Amino acid sequence: MANFAKNAKIYISIAFICAGLFFASFNFCFANENQIQKENQKYEEIYRNLPEPDFSYIFNLDPYQSEEYTKYMYAPYPLFRTAIRFVFKNTVIEPGYYLLTPREKNGQWYVLFKTNGKVQYIIPVYEKDLVEPAFYKRYVPERKLTLWQNICQKTRNTMGRLFKKQTQRTPPPKSYIDVNELGTDFWQVVLYYGASKYYMIFMR
Repeated sequence: MANFAKNAKIYISIAFICAGLFFASFNFCFANENQIQKENQKYEEIYRNLPEPDFSYIFNLDPYQSEEYTKYMYAPYPLFRTAIRFVFKNTVIEPGYYLLTPREKNGQWYVLFKTNGKVQYIIPVYEKDLVEPAFYKRYVPERKLTLWQNICQKTRNTMGRLFKKQTQRTPPPKSYIDVNELGTDFWQVVLYYGASKYYMIFMR
């Protein structure tokens, strides 16, 4: 009889533990689902409130492009290759290769998607922030130069010191592009360009 009572207590304890684990996992799943719903609502609000650009460029040409190509040693715009479609309201960015360029217009920042030197798409930026000082060093290592490239670079630097500063071309801003999932319905594309990063949001 004593053994039966002892075993009954053990079974009851196990049952309470199982019930506790079940309710704990249920509460965790419920809390997790609530968190996902809140995130989706937050991103949906950002997407909904972000206005579509109300301007375009003459002949689809970025007016500052020629100036920047002259200023820098080589093309200053990072190349973005996408194998999927990105949708921002009435704008559909098809898979392909694009040069991304941040531009400010009437106090609002935009990213231009260019192909063959012409602006194909204009996407508004919903947030602009500073890049951490060590970011590029950590995630964008310096490209190792061949012997010939090293000689050419030293020659350019030497020639640059012999002429006036305004004639020297400077290296373009460092850049990086990151793509993330936002909740279940949106994509986030972050353009790191120089000291700033630009956040864009797209419907999945």
